Amino acid sequence: TAIPGKSAEVSQQSATTQLFAENDKKKSRGALDPEVKSRLITESIAPWRTLRLFLYVALGSGAALGGFITAAGVAAALSGARTDVDLNTEYLNLAIDFGAVLVFAVLGKFDVDKGNELNTKVEEKIQKTKDNKIIRKGMKEREQVLSKLMIDLRVSEDTAVPLQRASVEAVQSGGKQHMVVVIGPRKAIRDALLAANILKMEFSVRDVLIVPYELNKKKDEDKIKPDGQKGFGSNSRPTWEMQPYVAQPAGEEWDEYVQSELNDAIAQNGEKVKEEGIAIIVANTGEIIRRGVGKVPFRQIVEELEQKTKEEDMLDLGFLQG
Repeated sequence: TAIPGKSAEVSQQSATTQLFAENDKKKSRGALDPEVKSRLITESIAPWRTLRLFLYVALGSGAALGGFITAAGVAAALSGARTDVDLNTEYLNLAIDFGAVLVFAVLGKFDVDKGNELNTKVEEKIQKTKDNKIIRKGMKEREQVLSKLMIDLRVSEDTAVPLQRASVEAVQSGGKQHMVVVIGPRKAIRDALLAANILKMEFSVRDVLIVPYELNKKKDEDKIKPDGQKGFGSNSRPTWEMQPYVAQPAGEEWDEYVQSELNDAIAQNGEKVKEEGIAIIVANTGEIIRRGVGKVPFRQIVEELEQKTKEEDMLDLGFLQG
């Protein structure tokens, strides 16, 4: 006796299993084998290599065949079976035939080696592209992480006034502030802030904050955090570190975020990143629009952020008019 409920459940499971199997088949049909893909790309880069190899084999085989025939005639002449063979001419023909075989073999070997080298480079390029896609995906996901991080803002030119703490998301959504996060050793941070000091009016007018994160900083040290009570003593901070547009990273959550950014930057650009530093440009929408290594082009960044703001304003106006 069949159990209706049980039969329906088994039928449903079978249908589900079949559906997954069909989906897997579709994926397997649509996906191209990586080795085949790399060889197709290699062939498109050097389309005549296959033809050349075919000619080398064909011509080399013909020369080898001619050489064997000539060698048979020479052997017959040396054994006395044939007396109509000019040995000097045959020796010359042998040298030409097997010399041609050697030349075609060397050319074929050279072409095959070049093809393998090119194929290796193509595979590395494909793998690097895949890795970069994964890295970019991770970078995109970190936009949400960055928005939750805390920063300390200077609300007064008086250094004695305490800094005000807020999340990146609150500063960007409420204050419409763009951000440039500069990560690097002390020298990279200093050079970046000195360069920014030249354009300090631009940062104020166009609502751009700089968040410097100094690497290899001791835990018990403030991250570029001036002490207003020290005045102009030897331990006081220079003025370009105490500008209103300079915000301070707050909280240990920054350490994990910075390490993730560094890992991706090192994977793409090498260990030099630790010395040259990186810059992360974040629009006031929370979108990371650029990452770079080395000297920070602040003027170009400010103009790009300004253009980004104009484009968003135009989109908003168009929506209101519609």
